[in-house]
Amino acid sequence: MNTENLESIYQKVAMQLNSIIPEPWEKVMVYSEVDEYSDSTVFFYYPKNKQEPIYSLDIEDMEGIDEDETDRQLNILDSIFRELWEEFKKNKQEPWTNLTFELYSTGKFDVEFDYTLLEEENNYNHYERLIIWKYKKLGVSPDEKRESDVKLIREYINTHK
Repeated sequence: MNTENLESIYQKVAMQLNSIIPEPWEKVMVYSEVDEYSDSTVFFYYPKNKQEPIYSLDIEDMEGIDEDETDRQLNILDSIFRELWEEFKKNKQEPWTNLTFELYSTGKFDVEFDYTLLEEENNYNHYERLIIWKYKKLGVSPDEKRESDVKLIREYINTHK
């Protein structure tokens, strides 16, 4: 695998995240799913000196933020992860199905690739996979008012003991 190309793509991811996030931050956790026909990327960032993560899709609702520009920047982020996925295929590597990209404000990053066939993983849909990812990676439990999400996490915990 051409590591120079990978490094360039990882650099693009970091720069794109930095351009989307409207305030100083300490850590960003990205979840991306890519396959032949679709892709979806979301992230949560931790503002400097705060414990609660901010969801990427909530950025456009912040005061002074241009919603259309934020959407455009998020679409660019999607396309960068698509480029990473294509790089794996181009180099005859098994393409991942989803990943977690963890970026720190120091520039350090970690990438965890997953090769699980998503549609076969207990038949979870994209929304449910995101709820499970948030629970596993961020330690965020669903709002108690969202009974189906709470039930999903309980079932997930019981089947993954």
